[in-house]
Amino acid sequence: MENKWKVILTKSDAEPWWFFEEWKRDIVEQWEFDNKKDALAKYMNEIVRLNNLLPNMMTKQYNSIAFWDPGEVVFCEACDDDLQMYHGIILFENDGPMEMNDNQDQLIKDLKSLVPKQI
Repeated sequence: MENKWKVILTKSDAEPWWFFEEWKRDIVEQWEFDNKKDALAKYMNEIVRLNNLLPNMMTKQYNSIAFWDPGEVVFCEACDDDLQMYHGIILFENDGPMEMNDNQDQLIKDLKSLVPKQI
């Protein structure tokens, strides 16, 4: 099986690393790639673009990053409260988020320079 990569943009009241049952409804755009190099380039470009548009960002494992503006909220009738809206970017390899490990030291270093805040 040949590997495939996707860069996925989401917009939701949940950070992009929470793959709740209907998370695919939150996808606003996605790009598919046959090679890792092109996927990583798109992923990095989208990180820079979103960082220029939105003042806050955070990541869990560098394969998914949440961006947000504290003023962008949506009212939740079920919980009777305002919820923060997140713009997410996710890097997929095949059917799931790309694993980030010690074998990718340079990639992790590059991502840490773009996304300093990790939870």
